[in-house]
Amino acid sequence: MVLARYVVPALVGGLLWAVPLRAQDTTGTITGEVTDVGTQQGLAGVIIRVVGTPFGTQSRTNGGFTLTVPAGVRRLRVTRIGYTPLEQEVTVAAGSVTPVNLALSPQAAILEPVVVTGYGSQRREAITGSVATVDPATADVGVMTNVNGMLQGRVAGVNITTNNGEPGSGVQIRIRGATSINASNEPLYVIDGVPIANVESEAAGFGIGGSPPLPRSPLNLLNPSDIGSITILKDASATAIYGSRGANGVILIETKKGAAGGASMTYDTYVATASPARSLDVLSGDEYRQFVQGQVALYNTDSTKGLNPTYLAALGSANTDWANAVNRSAVTHNHNLAFTGGSDITRYRASLNFMNDQ
Repeated sequence: MVLARYVVPALVGGLLWAVPLRAQDTTGTITGEVTDVGTQQGLAGVIIRVVGTPFGTQSRTNGGFTLTVPAGVRRLRVTRIGYTPLEQEVTVAAGSVTPVNLALSPQAAILEPVVVTGYGSQRREAITGSVATVDPATADVGVMTNVNGMLQGRVAGVNITTNNGEPGSGVQIRIRGATSINASNEPLYVIDGVPIANVESEAAGFGIGGSPPLPRSPLNLLNPSDIGSITILKDASATAIYGSRGANGVILIETKKGAAGGASMTYDTYVATASPARSLDVLSGDEYRQFVQGQVALYNTDSTKGLNPTYLAALGSANTDWANAVNRSAVTHNHNLAFTGGSDITRYRASLNFMNDQ
């Protein structure tokens, strides 16, 4: 009885003393910012993980982050595409906030080429068909009125013929030659996953007091500065996923997308002038007059021609180079304004383009 009298209070006291210990917080919070070591600007979309645990988070638009982890010495691993991975030890006290600042150094990253097909994206090595890509950065040079000009002479097996010299005019595209006599031989355009028929953007017809309009390319609606990538599928295995519409080849066009980060504005402009590099070598007024006089003299010596002509009286004294008179130096103005920005959830890109090509 004496033993029980002392043991019971001791057990009760031990339980009451253990309850506050269990109630104490065993986790802590890590808060801080991830910045670029050179610019000291916050980096968005950085992955922060605790090595050996399932805890992790992602930095916000301004580079800040908050992470709750068990107390103790923890090793943080910070990764982002284009930057060298970083590991840093942090001592986290229970029930407290531990500040930490992380600076990442830029690093060039080699990414595997990706081809966008009708059913998704694949690595270029996995594509067995004939696929050609065009880099818009190198193709968008000079006066470029539409996307068709970016393909001219840059892809093997793709023949582009311009119907006329008018800016924005329609073109004839043949991928590995013509495949049909009666049906259409035009390829299929797929712009951001949406198939676009290669038909004239303006219907032909006779207007009152004028001639019918010239055919326009459907790609005139796209600004060449907005093109992110161009992929040409040339053989049957690559175009089979599009059915009969892809029998003549498929041209995949992806436009530029917005990127997470602060809002930015880009303005690009150029002014160009064009003139004929060579002109026709025509006769001058005196040379032409001398030629006609010689022909009239020969005519007069032939008695079978009848009456003498009166061509000499109509020659006049003008000296006009009509081949040079119908040409001029054409000036082209191009202005492109783009706005990009967004967050990890929503991204946007809007652009305005104005071109005046004489």
